[in-house]
Amino acid sequence: MNWAAINMSNKALPVYDVYNRSKRLGTIYKRELFGVDRKWGGDDYFYRIVFRNPRGNKSVGLLINPPRSALENAYKSKYSYGVRLINGTYYYAFKMTRTEPIYHADGRRVGAVAAGRYVFTKSNPSTGDNHPDWLQIYYAEKTNGKLDRI
Repeated sequence: MNWAAINMSNKALPVYDVYNRSKRLGTIYKRELFGVDRKWGGDDYFYRIVFRNPRGNKSVGLLINPPRSALENAYKSKYSYGVRLINGTYYYAFKMTRTEPIYHADGRRVGAVAAGRYVFTKSNPSTGDNHPDWLQIYYAEKTNGKLDRI
């Protein structure tokens, strides 16, 4: 299962090219989010990740033997902005720091969620099998405050 991770270690983690481990691509800083691609393998020593490179573009890289605290599930309930009861089910709220597209599980783009608005997910959600940077969400808050079911 892929997941969205947060670096909760006190270390800046170097990110390397997947095919050339001597080529550094960037750094994952404390409390920075990134996607972990567990389908890739790595035997808990190498971790293929999706992250934002120094130019802010989405990129694929490799972490080499990171501390366990650097691989914390970013969307555990302890990091949420709260809990909301929606149609009889409790969901955890996470605030968007920038506008991002929303995709259906089949890969179709279905809209976007604006910066400052919330997405709602269940505890410890996974990310996409083919897109480890896509978080599994159930609802997104629209700019008028109403919710869209995803």
